[in-house]
Amino acid sequence: MRGAAPKPAREGRYAGIAMLLAIGLAMVAANSSLSEAYAFIHHYPLRIGVAPLIVKAPLIDWINQGLLVIFFFHIGLHTKHEMTSGVLATPGRALLPAIAAFGGMIVPAVIYLAINAGEPEAMRGWAIPIATDVVLVLGLMSFLGSAITPGILAFVTAVAIFDDLGAVLVIALFYGEVQPGLPLAAIVAGLVGLALLNRRKSETAALYLLLGALLWVGLVASGLEGAIAGAVVGLALPLASFQQKAVAQVERRVAPLALFIVVPIFAFFNAGVPLTVASASWVSDTVATGIVLGLVVGKPLGVALGTGAAVWAGLGRLPSGTRLRDTLGAALFAGIGFTMSLFIVTAALDDPARADVAKLAVIVGSSLSAILASIALLAFRRRQTP
Repeated sequence: MRGAAPKPAREGRYAGIAMLLAIGLAMVAANSSLSEAYAFIHHYPLRIGVAPLIVKAPLIDWINQGLLVIFFFHIGLHTKHEMTSGVLATPGRALLPAIAAFGGMIVPAVIYLAINAGEPEAMRGWAIPIATDVVLVLGLMSFLGSAITPGILAFVTAVAIFDDLGAVLVIALFYGEVQPGLPLAAIVAGLVGLALLNRRKSETAALYLLLGALLWVGLVASGLEGAIAGAVVGLALPLASFQQKAVAQVERRVAPLALFIVVPIFAFFNAGVPLTVASASWVSDTVATGIVLGLVVGKPLGVALGTGAAVWAGLGRLPSGTRLRDTLGAALFAGIGFTMSLFIVTAALDDPARADVAKLAVIVGSSLSAILASIALLAFRRRQTP
């Protein structure tokens, strides 16, 4: 009799289902009689604070800049955990997926820029197809069952983690302009403070949260993406200094909140795209073409080239029981770039009409990548079965 699926597999599966349901509901809301109500709620001005310190912003900004901090914290915490005691704990195991992820970021960016060369506004979206959605990837792999070997699961998970970390760095470095003054001082104070706490291996979680809040305020006030403050705090935590029981407890509390509440809410309010943008002109739109080709072609090609180059140069080792050709089908999963790609759309493209085109392209490109990855791995598995 089959045993129950491991908890991480079940969690990934249910999180993927929750996100897909949110995407479906968003598309229904944006393309039905509910569209006006959806748009009204989407842009509803929300005031938070106490007089005289009251901040007013549309609901979508509070979600993308505030609520998503929890998801980014989950990314940072998960990455730090894998780097200290997981699949990235040793240089030999971490270097291969790091190089693969780097290739998977460079190639789609080059494809996008080549297609959109000469259009300054469109070129700002070069980072949209560089990210991988680890939630959807893990959810899809859990559905494929025995077609996913432990080695492939570890490889794809590690690549997705480095992808997300790379996307966080890209967002921090390329989207937004820091102006001198109090916001910059808050950013510097937050980063320096977190670095000092990490160096001293402080176990006072409240101090990390306080400095993270200071960093968030500085990022938002300077026009940068405040949500990445969550990832910085997660990465700053010296997990080795905390009791394993305490670390596990934090992860158990943060993961469900991030995966089953924050991400679905983000998906619902960001994936609702009027299908009127999917006209004949959408197919020829350079932004849409660059994103779809970047995700479907550029991501797997970049991951495959990075993996092959690392193995050839002796810079990394494949997981036990995994051959180089096994990673080719797995590389297709890298083109599923939903959550982080949509976040970059909101940071890169100011024109709402062009942003809608880009969002639809992300959905189409990610869907095609998921279909191709599933077909490739199931077909390969069938050939391997006697």
